[in-house]
Amino acid sequence: MVQALFAIAAARIVPPVFVRHADKAGLFLPDFIWQRVTRPMSPHAIHSTDIIDSLAAICGADNVLVDMESRALFAQDVYGQGKTPLAVVRPPTREAAAKAVAAAARAGVAIFPRGGGMSYTDAFLPTVEAAIMVDTGALDRIVNIDPRALHATVESGCTWAKLDDELAVHGLRARFWGPFSGHDATVGGSLSNGTATFGSGISGTSGDNILSVEVALADGRVIHTGMDAQLGHDPFFSQYGPNLTGLFANDAGALGLKLSITLPLQPRAGHVEGVSAIFPDFDRMAAAMEAVARQGLASEIFAMDPVVTAQFAGEPDLRTDLKMLLEIGKGPGGLKRMFRTVTGGRAFLKTPGFHAHFVVEGRDRLDALAKAAVVRHHLVGAREIPNSVPSAVRAVPFSPLPVTDPRGRRVLPIHGILPYAQAASLHAAVMAIVARHADEAEAASLVVGTSFFGIGNNAFLYEPVFYWPDALSEYQARKTVSEMRYPANDLARALVERMREQMVAAMFDHGAAHLQIGKKYPYLQDREASLLRSIKAAIDPNNLMNPGALGL
Repeated sequence: MVQALFAIAAARIVPPVFVRHADKAGLFLPDFIWQRVTRPMSPHAIHSTDIIDSLAAICGADNVLVDMESRALFAQDVYGQGKTPLAVVRPPTREAAAKAVAAAARAGVAIFPRGGGMSYTDAFLPTVEAAIMVDTGALDRIVNIDPRALHATVESGCTWAKLDDELAVHGLRARFWGPFSGHDATVGGSLSNGTATFGSGISGTSGDNILSVEVALADGRVIHTGMDAQLGHDPFFSQYGPNLTGLFANDAGALGLKLSITLPLQPRAGHVEGVSAIFPDFDRMAAAMEAVARQGLASEIFAMDPVVTAQFAGEPDLRTDLKMLLEIGKGPGGLKRMFRTVTGGRAFLKTPGFHAHFVVEGRDRLDALAKAAVVRHHLVGAREIPNSVPSAVRAVPFSPLPVTDPRGRRVLPIHGILPYAQAASLHAAVMAIVARHADEAEAASLVVGTSFFGIGNNAFLYEPVFYWPDALSEYQARKTVSEMRYPANDLARALVERMREQMVAAMFDHGAAHLQIGKKYPYLQDREASLLRSIKAAIDPNNLMNPGALGL
């Protein structure tokens, strides 16, 4: 079956079971006509005025940004700066997005898909100037919610916050329901790059929780995967034949532009409890996280070393704290949770040690309390502290996420995902790198901390975080709430790059996987990639869809 599929793709013929083409009137076009309309052309000299005129005709002139400020801004992410594209296109519909992709491909122009812009691995940053960026922000509709079949279809630019608000009306939630950055992060961006946080303690990552996807390929063809590939069939189930949906999970946008995604749902929890504790060392913290994860007790498991915890121990913000307390106060037992949060205060954040937090859900209060009691049983060698952090995180899960720390310093997280058995060894290797560069870091005012997350019942996400004073890009300046500004710090930036390379190499040596691969993590290193390259060549022969992503 797979060999036949590759042969078909290489011949540029896609079976009707996988492809649906519709014109503006909703009429379905035969494949042989569609192929003639969307047949890609070889790259040639670009006449920027022609392609911009074509995009304006497809998407509307107001949705094609050509001013230098917009083009430079959209070519920045949380950390990096890409090449300035010819234009930024914001398609108003999925049909317009597919046609814009086709027009760019025919002109030999590279296409760089952009979601919420929260990447820090150059995921969507242009690597060539003969390029357009396709911003999916206008593709934010919730297409369908089926409360009985427990699935929802959303356009790729829909944020996790918007989706969750709508699902709450139905008493439902996505199984994986977004990263901390879900106020800005989109469902399509998360699927393309891979994310974890809310629900990850039990359900895994974004890529583990998808039923089907609608994708525009580099030549403008639109494909539907899973049961959604069969016209009129309900996309309630993912495992019907080869799971082609998985091809487009964590692909960094290298295989196509996501148009819509269908996600599995579940009822919202009846009651939520938080458990927090301080461990004297990394080993006991990791052991507790593993024990809780193995039994599937916590929806979210996250922890921080003393350096990262210190970032949350600053002066209180009355407005933010009041908003958080009001949210904590909603629902059964809210007043009691508010009282515990107020009396707990922030003082415990200044207590040295590894702070771990567990969010436990139950059918009702007794069920949640019973699970929380089992969690406490696994806190060997720890001291329990007020559960202010998990309470605040769950009260306002999708607050706007600044891209600097509270003091306006630049922040760069990196990460590796590995079995718990490898966690201590990787931690030792990373700490050795930090120690080796301690004098340089002090001279550059660079600080390195670590955060940790549980994913499913067997995976440990290890996240070093760099903090340093430095000049901000325009994107960073717009995203920070701090008024602090610093001069350029070339010394720190160069040191961050060297230390990051060394830490990523250590993660590779420990067999780590990565989300947010983008153009930074060594996905193709020592990998048998002939199959992936064949797929890429079949659907994007001129390498116009996010060239450089995944190392392709």
